[in-house]
Amino acid sequence: MILFTPLLLLAGLAQENKSPLPQEETQQVDHILVTASKKAQAIENISTAVSVVTKAEILEKNITLLPDLLREEAGVYIQQTTPGQGIPIIRGLKGSENVHLIDGMRLNTAFFRNSPNQYLALVDPFMTEQIEIIRGPASVLYGGDALGGVLNVITHTPDFSGSDWQHQGELFFSYDSADEKTLSHLSWDMGNEKIATTFGLSYQDIGTRTIGGGAKIPFTSYSSRAFNNKWLFNISEDQSVVFDLQFLSQPSTPRVDDLIAGFGQTQPDSSLFLFSPNERQFAHLSYSDAKATALYDHSSYDLSWQLIKDHRIKSNFDSEDITKEQNESSLLSFQTTYDKSVTKHFDLVYGLDYYYDTITSAKQKLSQGVESQREPRFPNDSSMRHMGLFVDATKYFEHQDITFGLRYSDYRIDLNNPNSSEDLLDLSDLTWHAGWLYHLDDSNRLFSNLGRGFRPPNIFDLGQVGDRPGNRFNIINTDIKPETVYTLDLGIKHFSHSWFVDFAIFYSQYNDKITSVETGNLTDNGQFIVQSQNINDVVLYGLESSFEYKFANSSEFNAVVNYTWGEETTNGLSEPADRIPPLNGFIGYKIILNSQWSLNPKIVFAGTQNRLSARDIRDARINPLGTGGFVSYNFYANWNLTSSAKVRFGIENIFDKKYREHGSGLEAQGRNIHASINYMF
Repeated sequence: MILFTPLLLLAGLAQENKSPLPQEETQQVDHILVTASKKAQAIENISTAVSVVTKAEILEKNITLLPDLLREEAGVYIQQTTPGQGIPIIRGLKGSENVHLIDGMRLNTAFFRNSPNQYLALVDPFMTEQIEIIRGPASVLYGGDALGGVLNVITHTPDFSGSDWQHQGELFFSYDSADEKTLSHLSWDMGNEKIATTFGLSYQDIGTRTIGGGAKIPFTSYSSRAFNNKWLFNISEDQSVVFDLQFLSQPSTPRVDDLIAGFGQTQPDSSLFLFSPNERQFAHLSYSDAKATALYDHSSYDLSWQLIKDHRIKSNFDSEDITKEQNESSLLSFQTTYDKSVTKHFDLVYGLDYYYDTITSAKQKLSQGVESQREPRFPNDSSMRHMGLFVDATKYFEHQDITFGLRYSDYRIDLNNPNSSEDLLDLSDLTWHAGWLYHLDDSNRLFSNLGRGFRPPNIFDLGQVGDRPGNRFNIINTDIKPETVYTLDLGIKHFSHSWFVDFAIFYSQYNDKITSVETGNLTDNGQFIVQSQNINDVVLYGLESSFEYKFANSSEFNAVVNYTWGEETTNGLSEPADRIPPLNGFIGYKIILNSQWSLNPKIVFAGTQNRLSARDIRDARINPLGTGGFVSYNFYANWNLTSSAKVRFGIENIFDKKYREHGSGLEAQGRNIHASINYMF
């Protein structure tokens, strides 16, 4: 009942103010356009629970990795195993349990782990224009893996008016003391209304981390460099072509939790562990046609190719032997989407998508100067192919909108194992969702969604061989079924010239969860042999909320509160679900002093998380007694030096609190002095 109380109070307030807002007030509402329904719509006019990080918000966040832009958002918690990596946890789910998109194209690969991984950090945050987080299953529109939600990173596209050739640029530089961190970025747009391009260069140099209390953590230094180039060709008023290239490389990133003894350990797992390199290459060609036909009002066609390199160099702590790995995913994707207003009160979105992911994997062992080939982490030249068809229909009534969608998906997974006759797996799935949006008045919407998400086992689940954290060694298991999630949510959205409220509660039933299970056997080196199996069912529920109030002088109050509870059942025995975030959120106040200065005090907090699964307790990254709660006090000052130059100063973790975000592999930064300058030219 406690969870429902805020919802009922908000609904009651909305009913008391049933009359429309005055015209001058409704005109001041900021209507944020999102593509969560695969067509541009105002966020208040879709039933889906969506969090949005706008460009204005991005400019006022302390950027290192793209996942850092997702901090302090409704329904999202960030976990970081090691510097240079980070993942969002959406409604308690992580990794391959969520879909990650870049401009609508899949980042998820066939070796994406259903656990913390490094791949989202291979997207340059500086080219980001907006981030949309769909909270809840979205498999109808976005296919497999969309169990907890979907993250779509929308990158900057150059835009000019008039036929004259124009140009503009941006130069950014920042320094942070706690990580000895320097970031630099240069971007340049040029063109006219017919043709335009943007170039971007980014460089990061990260040093040794100082944590609360003044201690320093070794093995945290790494560097990163990125490049992007996008071209826009406006063929006509209705037709456009976009071509985009993206590249990011971390040449040598240490895995700190493997190199430092964790909880319950007397020595670390490794004396050497480097991702060398972590790298992503991406090419994307898109064609958009807004000229209406009998079949569609708008159509889009997208073709992309992505290469991810996950190369590793490792040496066990008590060994002089060195292993080297070269794991790569080459992902070819195609999709086409159509939307049609069949009548004034009935819309359709439909389309198809296809992707083919080829995994290459090799491993060598260097022992006493002699190199030998070893069994690779993944089956070499294995592949995963997907084809899908989807349709999503919305019926508009006087005061409510009803949405219903269906998707059919077909998968073929080839493990390319010459020693097995059962290395080919064919799967198909039919999934659905339904959404309801009720217009209480001009400023308030009630919404509810009931949906089914699914995740087919990928090559990581089926065919991974090799070391895992916690002295484990994984072996192949091809007898795995798809995972499914059924989720019901209910919430309210309030938006006006001064207030924005997004509040939702959710309940999820997660069936046939694939998890790592000990077989009872040991390797010759004493490692626990594990394999992936469908043995868990999980219940998840919680609340997610975001509040914003704008004062008459444009000052702002912001707050986010998230809570997730999870229970996992295995062979009839129940325990807390693993890596569930604690109660978390933030409170912030942006004070506009004048046209040049603004101040932004901010409090970030998380509760204690001592509801741990057996896997959490064994995880050396997690204190077996639970992860302590924390409150971090932060203060920022923004100075508009000129109309084109903005300077930002900050003191983070003012009281030098020592704390660790739950599930992360190292402590957070101690007291940090931040300074940055952003210059437009």
